[in-house]
Amino acid sequence: MTIVVDASVAGSWILPDESSTKTERLLEDALRGQVELSVPELWIYEMLNLLLSASWRRRIQERRIEEAFSLVQRIPVSAFDHSATLSRSRILKLARRFSLSAYDASYLELADRLQAPLATLDSTLRAAAESLGLPDAFAA
Repeated sequence: MTIVVDASVAGSWILPDESSTKTERLLEDALRGQVELSVPELWIYEMLNLLLSASWRRRIQERRIEEAFSLVQRIPVSAFDHSATLSRSRILKLARRFSLSAYDASYLELADRLQAPLATLDSTLRAAAESLGLPDAFAA
């Protein structure tokens, strides 16, 4: 099973104060090969930004950034390109329709394109996915 995972979920895997049982279970399933995690290419940049922001806000020690980034690089994800004009146009339409950032809309577009559940901790993004009939990766 393929699941599109956004930066809010992946961030919970590297920031201890964001961790939750449901996100940890998803990571464990991915590490065991029970699910395949898919992300838009921008995901890695969002993860870098998350680490930098966490450091600046003293949520993670400066000396742990490289270690945390090493962990990020070991997360088994398949990155998808959004360079096609059709994908970019669809991202813009989804962002406008659901009042999302282009970044969040890229996760939504990918989940819709793959017809895959979306794993997110963002309630607005989750509601947009539900509107498109996409399953919630964390539904019981």
